[in-house]
Amino acid sequence: MVMKSLNPAYLKLRRRVDAVLSNPARRIEVGPLYIRRNDLITAIPFAAFAPLILFHLLVIPLPWTAWLLALPWAATSGIFLGWRAGRLIRANSIKSARDYDRRARFRLPPEYAASESLLAHQRRKRRTNR
Repeated sequence: MVMKSLNPAYLKLRRRVDAVLSNPARRIEVGPLYIRRNDLITAIPFAAFAPLILFHLLVIPLPWTAWLLALPWAATSGIFLGWRAGRLIRANSIKSARDYDRRARFRLPPEYAASESLLAHQRRKRRTNR
């Protein structure tokens, strides 16, 4: 089975989202506002509503259909950011578990050095249950 290559625009977007989500010190500048990385997952989906709110307040009141058109953008961007954040959290937890098993547990007192990470425990349990 030949795997079809991914769209370059999607890969560029995914790399940018991953870079922003994985850098803890990063603050994103959106116009005059600075958004913390932890607030990004909630801020981006509602960015679809920001132009509508400004237009609604400054120009004319918008009908409810205009608000309904912004919902798919907010939902898809929220799902995408949540999915990428979940994958990054899982990757970081696997890396830290492997680091604990390779290095960190040997720096602990002897009674704790025999412990293992949750990841290693789950893998060993899966192997014995087969």
